Amino acid sequence: MVDGVLTGARGASPLLSGYTFGDFEVRFQWTVAEQGSLHFALPEVPDGPGLRLTLCEGAGCGRLTDGSEELAAGIAVGPRPNGWHTVRLLRADGKLTVWIDDAFAVEVAVDSRRRFGLELSMLAGHGEIRSLRAAEPAGKWLLQDPDDLADWDGNKKSWRMEGDELALHPQGLGYLRSKKEYANFTLSFDYKAADRCNSGFGIRTPPGGWPSGDGMEIQIWDRPFDEPLNEHSQMAIYGNVPPLARADRRGEWNSVVVKADGWMISAWVNGELTQQFNTLHHPELKHRRLQGWIGPQDHRSAIRFRNLRLLEAPPGTGLVTWLDPRPMNAVQRVVDRLMNTESLSRDDGVVSHAVSRRISGSAPRELVLAKLTGPGAAVRLARANDSGRLAFYFDGEAAPRLECEPNELYRRAVQISNDREPVLTCLAYEKSLTIVLRDGKDVDYRIEYLTFPEETPLETFGGLESVPRGWPHSALYRQHVMRSGVHREKDAARRAGSKPKTIAPGETATLARIEGAGLVRWLKLQGEPKVLARDDLWLEVTIDGESRPAISAPARLLLPGFVDGGNYYNFVLVNRNGLANMLAMPFGAGITVAAVNHGDRPIENVGVELCYEPATDRTREDIRGRMRLRGTYLPASDDTDELFRIDRAGRWVGLVCDVADGEAFGVADLFVDGRPADGWNATSLARFLGREGNDYRVNLSGHKAGLAWRYLLLAPVDCRESLRLTADTKRLPQRLIFYYSAP
Repeated sequence: MVDGVLTGARGASPLLSGYTFGDFEVRFQWTVAEQGSLHFALPEVPDGPGLRLTLCEGAGCGRLTDGSEELAAGIAVGPRPNGWHTVRLLRADGKLTVWIDDAFAVEVAVDSRRRFGLELSMLAGHGEIRSLRAAEPAGKWLLQDPDDLADWDGNKKSWRMEGDELALHPQGLGYLRSKKEYANFTLSFDYKAADRCNSGFGIRTPPGGWPSGDGMEIQIWDRPFDEPLNEHSQMAIYGNVPPLARADRRGEWNSVVVKADGWMISAWVNGELTQQFNTLHHPELKHRRLQGWIGPQDHRSAIRFRNLRLLEAPPGTGLVTWLDPRPMNAVQRVVDRLMNTESLSRDDGVVSHAVSRRISGSAPRELVLAKLTGPGAAVRLARANDSGRLAFYFDGEAAPRLECEPNELYRRAVQISNDREPVLTCLAYEKSLTIVLRDGKDVDYRIEYLTFPEETPLETFGGLESVPRGWPHSALYRQHVMRSGVHREKDAARRAGSKPKTIAPGETATLARIEGAGLVRWLKLQGEPKVLARDDLWLEVTIDGESRPAISAPARLLLPGFVDGGNYYNFVLVNRNGLANMLAMPFGAGITVAAVNHGDRPIENVGVELCYEPATDRTREDIRGRMRLRGTYLPASDDTDELFRIDRAGRWVGLVCDVADGEAFGVADLFVDGRPADGWNATSLARFLGREGNDYRVNLSGHKAGLAWRYLLLAPVDCRESLRLTADTKRLPQRLIFYYSAP
């Protein structure tokens, strides 16, 4: 695509639209080289061949087929003086009509129930297309006079019909919500925003839900045009996907079209495509509902709407091609581990490594912290101080692509969390990465990195603009909303659990049971946080009918960080109507959660809630073949230096320790399959967790209220036969190890 002209040649991949139509009008200009032939196709939803229009010079231009049946033979078209031909297609009133060079060419009957996409391909030679435009009927009026407000709920006192305009007189935060729920639709409206106005339009939000957390919000935010586009910009899918561009006119009326079509979300402003994203291939939005209420936002900023209209479309997920699996690149794999921990239950061929570097006092002026070989990515950097300056040399280049002070790295690299220390990121490299510290003192660095299978799509870090749109952004938003206690309370997944129970001393009470195969996305303990102050309450998780629980441990160790504090920036733990652990639990033949009272007094009002997805015919074998989450509890000991061991193939993903008496140990050695693992020798507990001190909580680790914890979501440790972690002391606290292992 150059200067608005799309050029293609035979053998090039067909281009398929990210939207579908019932009735429509399409116009464009085309030209082909000698003997060239262009196909303008209308593939049928969900997977039919549909209609095909042939465009060429000479006889047969306008030939139209429906699958293998010819509907029209076409006409003869001669060369044009400027080389460009015009086409107009109109589908309305059960007919498809085609004009070529303003001359009538084809008219055929087309069943009004059929729905089509758009596809471009070259049959022969090469050709060009420009000025391609499509339009749909505007649909029904939503808000045209005061009586129409009867069809809406929400904060109606903030909104008034003034003539044919819907005017907001801000009173607080909230939405005007349609009583009707909509699935697939084309929504159109004009808006005029006050200076610096912050607003939006919620779509597909479930009753009782909030658009940015449970549905979606198409952002409207009046900001200067010189600001970079991000997940909060005009026409962003708020918090998750930045727009493609901006086309609004500040201080004027702007025309917006929003199209929700299966998993595809598209938006146009003043005729220009500013947003399009297949939400099925997004780490967060793939979990959102495909139906819900719509409505404008009151965000304490004056805004006016007019010409609100909606064209409903049949329910469905659009063209089957949209659903085809896509291989994840390095950044997507890393973000998916943070946001969808079920990905850790797959043996994906990604291997984790660590490098540690320590020097007391002044270090050499140019100290190489790590030389990494690829294809790979550095994902976590922990350090003792901010001295010196970091330089990152990719793929053997003579000059660093990235250079900054250590405390700037969290926002100069690919940012997937707000933590300044340790830094969580994804610095991908095809061949190698050399990390150098200049002018550092008292050096203590721990760098964790991944190597990927050769088939992984991978592009060496080329700046923040090189990352896939909507992926790191969604991770930043996830940790932000988790800090506020939000985690998709109203998603489409199922729930299982029990009413709160009182559990007598010594009693075991079953709180949840699910039959068959499926995947638990999170487990939530419902009860007062004070139950975590002691080790009286234990939770037991039994999977696949096994004789022993896969997890059996004090609830305090399963949910660290809550007994003495609320929510925080995080990817694993959240407090919202209960205390939730987000480590996913696949099961192939049932799962049961029970509570045990190991104390000497009753424990009142204890329940659990499981968010789960049952297996389908398509997913059953995949889930049955996944690794299972297990949690091994080890009591305090004075006669061993072994923090834990795994005597089977597995993937270590977490460690929680009781350190009420302070930091009592360091990590001495890690043995994987009987061999020492590089980068683990004599690692302090502080550097393993990522920070000094005993009162902090960051995204994947913490040290608070007598517990220390670390979740290895970015760089879990795999073993094929065994894994053994030792400490530098034999006086060990009680501890809990999380790992995935084969069914």
